[in-house]
Parts: sequence; structure tokens; C-alpha cells
Amino acid sequence: MKAIHFITISSAHALVFTIMLKFLFVFDYITWNPIRWTDKWQVFSAAHPFVKWILTFLVIFLVINIMMGLFLLIKKMPAVATSIVVGLAIWILLEWSIYQDFSHISWKSIPIVASILIISRALAETIVYYDQEVYEDKRK
Repeated sequence: MKAIHFITISSAHALVFTIMLKFLFVFDYITWNPIRWTDKWQVFSAAHPFVKWILTFLVIFLVINIMMGLFLLIKKMPAVATSIVVGLAIWILLEWSIYQDFSHISWKSIPIVASILIISRALAETIVYYDQEVYEDKRK
């Protein structure tokens, strides 16, 4: 996969997921603040919220790049299964990093799980598409 395609795909998915997080936070679908990690880890804690959202976008961009590398390694497996497994693993890590336990998992967790699974599935299908349709002609 070309580097420009890799960066374009990961930045588009990161932007969409950041917008989804902002939407979920503004309309109280999630109980936690997506930019509070900057205060917890003391990284730009005094910065403007817009800067914190840009930092959150960059962290999501890095996580999506790691996911893309993983999906490229296991592209022969069905995209549905891998996206569900990877999406649920990311959700579990996210819940653990926020609360340090799983006692806060409730009906309020469904929107973030759905958002992570949607992005994970779209990313896995995009990787499969690029592998089969875009780069298949170059292998022949």
C-alpha cells in the first residue's frame, strides 16, 4: 500500500471518529470527556479545548495507523471477524484506561462500542478493498 493512501485513509477515519466522539460527548451519549486525558496525563492541560481536540485527533490517528498495520497483516481473514475482535479489544482497553475497572460498563457504553465497531469495520473493509481492487492489477 502506498504511503499516501495509508495516510489519507487513516486521517479520514481519524477525523470521522473524532467528530463522532465530539457528537457523543455534546449530546451526553458518553459519560466521560474525550479530552480529559490531557488533564490526567498532564499533557497540555492548560491549553485551549481546540488544541486538546487536535491532540486527541493525533492520538486517534496513531491508533488507527496501528490498526491498519494489523489489518494489513491479517487481510486474508474475514474482515467482519477481525474488525469485531479488534474493535472490542480497543473498547476494552479504552474502558480500562478511563475507569481502571469494568464496573462502569452500562447502557451508556453502547454508543462508544458502536462507534468503535463502525470505524473498525470501515477500516478493515477499506484495507480489503485496496488489497483486492487497487493493488491486484500490479501483482499480475
